Amino acid sequence: MKECQIEGTMAFAQRSAVEAALRDNRCNMSHAARQLRVGRTTLYRLIKRFEIEVAVMPRQLAIAGPAAASTSVRLVDGVWYLVNAGGERG
Repeated sequence: MKECQIEGTMAFAQRSAVEAALRDNRCNMSHAARQLRVGRTTLYRLIKRFEIEVAVMPRQLAIAGPAAASTSVRLVDGVWYLVNAGGERG
């Protein structure tokens, strides 16, 4: 199993953030990259790394499990942080 498929890992949180940005911006790469505060090239690299199928991505992705609701990912000064529901960095 790939690391980006294991809940609770940084890779899983990053993949979830990329999917959410693509969903929120209807797969508009420029807008999604701006939301994530990364360049478009970086967004394309993340999509390739996490093997995200952009063309067939549904508009309404279901949030999987209780862990998805309790954690999120934040990009602060170029560093990814896994943030718990209470705001603590994980």
